[in-house]
Amino acid sequence: MVDRGPDPRYSLCMAVSERFTNTRFAAGVVGSLPRPLMVREMLPELPGPASAAAARSPQMDAAVRYAIAVQEQAGLDLVSDGEWRRHAYTHVIADIATGFTGDARTEPHRWGISVTEPMEVVNPGLIAAEARFLVDATDRMTKVCVPSPYLLGVRLWEREVSSRAYPTRDRFIEEVAVILRQELLALQETGVTIVQIDEPHLCVLVDPSYRDSFEDARYEMDLAADMINGMLAGVDRVQTALHLCRRNYGRRGWGAEGGYDPIVETMCKIDVDQYVMEFSIPVAGDVSILRRLPEDRLIGLGAVECRFEKIDATEEIVARVEEAIEHVDPGRLSLNPDCGFAPGVAIDMPLEEPYLKLKNEAEAASRLRDRHPA
Repeated sequence: MVDRGPDPRYSLCMAVSERFTNTRFAAGVVGSLPRPLMVREMLPELPGPASAAAARSPQMDAAVRYAIAVQEQAGLDLVSDGEWRRHAYTHVIADIATGFTGDARTEPHRWGISVTEPMEVVNPGLIAAEARFLVDATDRMTKVCVPSPYLLGVRLWEREVSSRAYPTRDRFIEEVAVILRQELLALQETGVTIVQIDEPHLCVLVDPSYRDSFEDARYEMDLAADMINGMLAGVDRVQTALHLCRRNYGRRGWGAEGGYDPIVETMCKIDVDQYVMEFSIPVAGDVSILRRLPEDRLIGLGAVECRFEKIDATEEIVARVEEAIEHVDPGRLSLNPDCGFAPGVAIDMPLEEPYLKLKNEAEAASRLRDRHPA
């Protein structure tokens, strides 16, 4: 593809990748791929320093190279490491800092770990180390994911077991945002193309039944936005993205229903270069909502179903993108699945399934370039 230089429309943080904007309809991933049994057996039962050490083993390095190769062979323009070094996309925080213990309760069921002691950073720059390996292992554009501090507050702070360490949920969110900001500052020096902030808990506020469970839903939205913006302060040398989905429960489907309308104003306040959204599932709402996003933001269009066994045909993917083009400039669009294929180790699907889906996504991107040349 001819390098025409950066597009001045997309310079929110002066860090949008020229290579990315010059790759029309770039085909990529949200983050995770299902972990083979071999990978799951490399990791201890719970995240933590021992897990972080296991994730740096030569065997894990070899496995991650395979995850990268799967995406390259599928034809993607933008690849991740499959998040195979992590128990879950949220649990990387327990590999970076101590203070977390396993939550074995079944009622109410939590998210595997909870913060129970004041956090102490023991592996600073861990995510940047993952990113450097990824960048060195491929000639494709690259993405690394970081959980939102608000997400971690909702999932990992539980009054019963966490309040002695952090008397309020908001206090924990503030502290974890400081830790994650240091990870982001290190990430922008690695050469990674995109740093993505994962924030499904802001997105599930689209669902009235979940939104109404909070005393003040507007406070929750503002808190999520403020914490992300604070975490991104000074991160101005790498392209940033915000991923918003309705949770991925694997074969059980999604965890919330509703279009983006209730949160779109909050989305617009968050200082990222790109929104990575889902639209292939019927509960995601009308794609016309894209008209309400700032014109200087890029859009990662969720055009590939990631939860169930059905393999979207190439023309199905093309049709979803064509519908979006009715509402936004095609130069703003890239392609991705709705969510990561396996946000945690518990998701069990054959790796061949996402491979076939991503292969069709890459072919759809090629057809779209032919139909909509720059």
